[in-house]
Amino acid sequence: MDLENRDFALLVKRTREKFGVSIDAAHDLIFADPEMKRLVAWRINHDPECRKQALGDIRRKGDNSRFICDGDGIRFRDHISVR
Repeated sequence: MDLENRDFALLVKRTREKFGVSIDAAHDLIFADPEMKRLVAWRINHDPECRKQALGDIRRKGDNSRFICDGDGIRFRDHISVR
């Protein structure tokens, strides 16, 4: 599966519309799929725009971010402390 940045934005938009949820809840639904989570994990470490978005999430949300810096890479946090 190939996923472009605009495709992911559209996926989030459609998930929000279909389930009537917030952006964060849409992300939770999307990242519940192991293949999507793997794909996003790869993208945040290989696509500069995705990396920028993940780093911004880390800055804004701190310990509540889905992501954590791991050496030179970024990975999904094993769990999120408080939402």
